[in-house]
Amino acid sequence: MAEKRPYYISPVTKQDEEAVMRLTKRTFYIDEPLNLAVGLCPSETDPCPELDSYCTSSLHEGFSFKATDDDGNVVGVMINGVCPLKEDDDGNDLLSQAQRCQNPKFQKILYILARRETGARLWEKFPQDKNAVEVKVAATDPNWRRRGIMNALLEETEKAIKQRGIRLARLDTSSAYSAMSAEHSGYTCYYRALYKDIKMDGQPLIVPAPPHDEDRVYIKELYPLTVRHAKGRLVIPKNVAACQSIVSDSVRLHAGCRRILFLADAIMGAGP
Repeated sequence: MAEKRPYYISPVTKQDEEAVMRLTKRTFYIDEPLNLAVGLCPSETDPCPELDSYCTSSLHEGFSFKATDDDGNVVGVMINGVCPLKEDDDGNDLLSQAQRCQNPKFQKILYILARRETGARLWEKFPQDKNAVEVKVAATDPNWRRRGIMNALLEETEKAIKQRGIRLARLDTSSAYSAMSAEHSGYTCYYRALYKDIKMDGQPLIVPAPPHDEDRVYIKELYPLTVRHAKGRLVIPKNVAACQSIVSDSVRLHAGCRRILFLADAIMGAGP
């Protein structure tokens, strides 16, 4: 029997917003490597309306989860939101936001995020997908760390993403520890850049303290692309070639009469 967790995972509700923001302000706001490097919020009482907006804008999309203790206190949170693989050219892209930003510290962070988008070019790597759900903020109460809270929150996040019919989960990392966790959870890195090489006017924008020396973008494909039919022939997308061994129905291909076994329930059931 699995050991009972000393915390409970549940969706974030509107009633949770104040408690969630209190936790993020005394953890993520202060010690996230980019925030720390630019001195964005030296303490939890230092205001940063730009970061407030970044956190709360996705809080109630139905993808964010919290961990609570026996008394209902929020001890962990993962804020997630839908993001397009390619930004719209509507003046609200990250580069445009950076150019308009009046907070010089947050502006540097926005420029880093803009470089991520152009560097990762996810729309080219996943041309059949339009959106992903991104883990935007992850925070744990210091007294509750190393108890599996982040893994549990990520597990619930991935379930919710699949249930909503979105195939890709995205996790950007500025922390070396978060990068290791992403890889341990089955995420693949599609973009990486040394912070010392991300420059503006010949100077690095932000260089966090070691070991946080790389900016990375991770993606996890939560289920394979659906098998398609074209002109009576079975077409296997490149992404699902690895799933050929997990099928229940046999299909005879006309060319060469080769037999490939597919588990229709595994492929279709794993998707929306």
